[in-house]
Amino acid sequence: MRTIKLSYFNINIALKILSLLGFAFFFMYSIFTGSVNRYVHPRIIPYMIFAAGAMLVISFLLFGELFKPQKEKSNSLSLLFYIIPLIMAFALPAQSFDSNTRTVGDIQLAGNESVDSNKDNLQEDKPNDGSKEDVRENESKIDATAKEDSNNALPLQNGILVMDSNSFYNCLNEVYSNLDKYVGMQIEVVGFVFNDYENFKDNEFVPARLMMVCCAADMQPVGFLCRYDKASELKSDSWVKVTGIIGKTKFDGEDVPFIEAKSVIEAEKPAGDYIYPY
Repeated sequence: MRTIKLSYFNINIALKILSLLGFAFFFMYSIFTGSVNRYVHPRIIPYMIFAAGAMLVISFLLFGELFKPQKEKSNSLSLLFYIIPLIMAFALPAQSFDSNTRTVGDIQLAGNESVDSNKDNLQEDKPNDGSKEDVRENESKIDATAKEDSNNALPLQNGILVMDSNSFYNCLNEVYSNLDKYVGMQIEVVGFVFNDYENFKDNEFVPARLMMVCCAADMQPVGFLCRYDKASELKSDSWVKVTGIIGKTKFDGEDVPFIEAKSVIEAEKPAGDYIYPY
């Protein structure tokens, strides 16, 4: 009977197998616990499952080399570049981002690159700041918008535009693209308080959400400018529910939507606090 010589134990292959199994386990663990949403867009998950499966297959194939002598000398220290990030992945729990996170970009209201604005196609109207006269002038347009059955139909509840996690981006994109149709409409939105003390006035803030296009590295806050008399009293990154009227104003020389807040109350942080453009 042939015996396996433990002196031939290949430490380099062993470390490779451990690394592959570790990453495969981490991928699947983060998917099943939901923490993966802190790192990447949900559409990346199928690729992670495929990668985990591939790593398991490669690990199985490497087992045959585990007790064979190395044909060439190799430096196992190079595997530390894989092992150290793996250890950190398990040691550091996934956390939600906020406006103070360094990788989070700045919010852009004028010339917003986060939404597919087509402002050049909008009609040139007089400035509208959500006054009662402007609201009456836009009542007919609001009624027409509510009755539309187009692909861009927005979630209206009793004539109020409700922006939740599922509709936030669509609402943002549609209102930016067709602002004049929505001026004077009531709106309700839940977001965290984003303050820009350099560019905002004392009565301005943004009830924002963090948008992820691909992964955590491209996170960016998005939302509508909001005017509220007690804006300076709101704590940054606290979650609020804003109810108000959509208006049109100038920001950095461009027409942008804003919310004339009627009420701002505390709100719970949504279970899925990130939004995705697609």
